[in-house]
Amino acid sequence: MRFEVAVRFTAGGPAVTGEWSSRETAVRKFRSFVGLYGDHPTAIITLSQSGHGQSQALRTWTREHGETVFGS
Repeated sequence: MRFEVAVRFTAGGPAVTGEWSSRETAVRKFRSFVGLYGDHPTAIITLSQSGHGQSQALRTWTREHGETVFGS
């Protein structure tokens, strides 16, 4: 299982990403990215997990909606 945090400033646009094998580390990085970029009006920050050829969004952040949690 891998966990990825991505920051985009345009929906579907290029992303700055990081990938970790530890969920706890990825959540810390997600929160760190929210602290750094979360106030930007167009920033979209996503934490996802991937494994077995599938990817699933776990959390997202936008300034408009704040944090949304999708899975466990």
